[in-house]
Amino acid sequence: MKILWFTRRQFDIDKLHMTTWREYYDALLDSGHNVKMAIAGHDTEHVWERPYIEIRVVKKKFLRLFIFWLDGYWKFIRSYITFRPDAVILDIYSIWFSIPFVLTRKRRSVFIVDNRTPHFDSCQQNSRLQDTIMKFYTKLCYMYCRFFLNGMTVITAHYKQQVCCNYKFADSQIGVLSSGVNIDKFILEKFSKKKPEYLVGKFVLMQHGEISYNRGLFETVKALSLLSDDVCLLLIGESIKSNARNDLIALVNKLGLEDRVYVLPPVSHAEIPKFIGYCDCAVMAYPNIDYWNNNNPLKLLEYLALGKYLICTDMWTFRNVIKQSKCAYYLQDNDPNNIAQAVRYAYGNREKLVEWGKEGIGIVKEQYTWKKQAENLIYYIESLRHS
Repeated sequence: MKILWFTRRQFDIDKLHMTTWREYYDALLDSGHNVKMAIAGHDTEHVWERPYIEIRVVKKKFLRLFIFWLDGYWKFIRSYITFRPDAVILDIYSIWFSIPFVLTRKRRSVFIVDNRTPHFDSCQQNSRLQDTIMKFYTKLCYMYCRFFLNGMTVITAHYKQQVCCNYKFADSQIGVLSSGVNIDKFILEKFSKKKPEYLVGKFVLMQHGEISYNRGLFETVKALSLLSDDVCLLLIGESIKSNARNDLIALVNKLGLEDRVYVLPPVSHAEIPKFIGYCDCAVMAYPNIDYWNNNNPLKLLEYLALGKYLICTDMWTFRNVIKQSKCAYYLQDNDPNNIAQAVRYAYGNREKLVEWGKEGIGIVKEQYTWKKQAENLIYYIESLRHS
């Protein structure tokens, strides 16, 4: 099958989230399919290192999207005509590129919109103007998709339910494409279990990825101040469009935790398993909000793939993956006192954590490999082609 994947990914903005698309690309190629992906900008930091259709970027606030539409449109037309794909995957920014092809009587390709999660915050009581605009724009895109395209993919069944209910899609029109893990790379035995000097003799908590205000990091740091001195926190990542990293470090200094909280800069995805191997327990004390219930965090599956015990909030995002497995402790909420209590439980059972973590490895191997997600995508496309 030939797939033209033409969404608005951008090297300078999406570099921390490029793993998903690399892995989908490789898994589809390994399964014998031909894939062409478009990405805006140039791979100056070598985060892609695969063939791609390059779309120009002008790094000005009001010109970035306009140039994407302008340059992306004619490159999509050219790619569609020369590549002759069986399936086209767009997003809510590139969706309009489909107009010349979907309005013809005889359509060669299946057209899908990949809108994995909402582009607006539905939880704000006083919505920002940007959220109001994006909510209207999303509705417009979904209406066009429902009437003129073949279907849509989202990242969780939770969001699929919302889309079907709020936008009147048929259940068969919406496919669920989860996150995944390359289990050939995430094998703990491949990495040294020897901790670096600054972590030796400590019970290590960890979280990696974007540092933001809504990932429970500030609450986890506060919880650390309630725990014994041999419990530390390892954070790897950077903030995107916020001062969260600086504010977090300020909180660490205020609480006098400089020698127990280690905030490291981002590392390549290939190095992530090594750092996960250092930790005794992963912490994802996320707030129980729709934003996270509409997500399937990549790091969640990476912790499970490496057999790490996980402290996480009792919410749909985690329950849907982990269910009643022994590899997780469910927090009632992300109050620092509750996080501290959970860490004490994990610390008190630290000799059992490796055995409990084996259940997480089984969950990932059965349901959440990238090969499995690629199979789900092809099955979904085939179902649309024959409907």
